[in-house]
Amino acid sequence: MGTLLISLLTLVLLLISAFVVLIVLMQRTSQSGGMGAALGGGAAESAFGSETNNILTKGTVYGIIAFFLVALGLYLLYQAQAADAMQEVDMNTLISAREEKPVAETITQAVESAGLSDGEGTSGAAALSVPEGAAEAGAQVEEAVESVDAEVSEPQPAAK
Repeated sequence: MGTLLISLLTLVLLLISAFVVLIVLMQRTSQSGGMGAALGGGAAESAFGSETNNILTKGTVYGIIAFFLVALGLYLLYQAQAADAMQEVDMNTLISAREEKPVAETITQAVESAGLSDGEGTSGAAALSVPEGAAEAGAQVEEAVESVDAEVSEPQPAAK
């Protein structure tokens, strides 16, 4: 329903805009020229009589008022449609909706939950390989720290 109303009001706004442009072009300037003379050489005067200026002025004023009212209505409809599309999100819902996996109590449970156990002692071997991997990682970290310390302790040549 909202999209249909927005489309209809957009069409009305375009028609009002065309009407206002034509009304303004039909009016004569104060110097007896203007587009009104070029568009028909007094066709507006022959259609409306001697009160042509008053009628065209009133038409311009009413057209501009209608233009602004329709534009305001379109703005309000767009805002209402955007507010309906935006969902409010509660942070507690986001935090509690996230499911956390249970943490394994022991290394053996971690290996079994990862599917590394085949029932023949592989889980024990994998469990033993975890501390070995940690020791290797610790050694690599110590090497990196020593190399950084060595670079820092070397005197840097002065820049010229």
